[in-house]
Amino acid sequence: MNVLEVRGLSIRDDKKDEILVKNSSFQVKQGSCLAIAGESGSGKSLTCRALMKLNQSGLSEKGTVLYKGNDIAKFSKESLRKMRGREMYMIMQNGMTAFDPSTVIGVHLKQTAGEHYGWTAAETERNLHSALERVLLKNPGEVMNQYPHQLSGGMLQRTMIALALVLEPGLIIADEPTTALDAITQYEVMNELSLLRDRIGCTMIFVSHDLGLVRKVADELLIMKDGEIVERGETETVFMEHKQEYTKFLISARQVLSDNFMKIMEVR
Repeated sequence: MNVLEVRGLSIRDDKKDEILVKNSSFQVKQGSCLAIAGESGSGKSLTCRALMKLNQSGLSEKGTVLYKGNDIAKFSKESLRKMRGREMYMIMQNGMTAFDPSTVIGVHLKQTAGEHYGWTAAETERNLHSALERVLLKNPGEVMNQYPHQLSGGMLQRTMIALALVLEPGLIIADEPTTALDAITQYEVMNELSLLRDRIGCTMIFVSHDLGLVRKVADELLIMKDGEIVERGETETVFMEHKQEYTKFLISARQVLSDNFMKIMEVR
């Protein structure tokens, strides 16, 4: 069963009269992880935001996005608001855009949890603290009393991931969720997301520049270039039997970086 089906998605910048994403079609199977990779500006984040109807004004969209067989374009604003979080949850690339800058983090977390669960205040506090600790945020009470600008980009990303652990959504869209994290924290955070997938059988779309990480977590892989999907297939097949020179370039560039890192570590 496909949890998500995207048919002929195109995104246009109306001011510049420029097509940013061109006729993209793909499916995501129940319980699987689909990775989307490509250089900056290839249309990965725009595609993800379109799935949640979160693209900014000035961008027009064509095509069909079906979630569990339902066309999200036909959902009311109220229905979409209720669906975001419990059904479809997005971990933003830039954590600062995900939170209200005028309130402390805890207000956002408690209000979001309250929209979807009938927990008591004590239960909400306990569940949020536990999730924050699982993504290696020490002193969760202090974190919840901070304003977004008082936390680092990595801490904001981990806070968004913690909220995903609390909400247990059917579909997680993770847009570069580990870019601001060190290697150890990255491993722990991805492990928590993997455990969540195993526990509740949720589906994931994972956007990343890190092809090494993609290879470890993704069942299927899309490669995007200049707004178009240029290669697709099972992850290992794309790595080993890719047909496009662009895919070969991405994979070889990642290997060069990995080799250089190992040389540096050997010198030390």
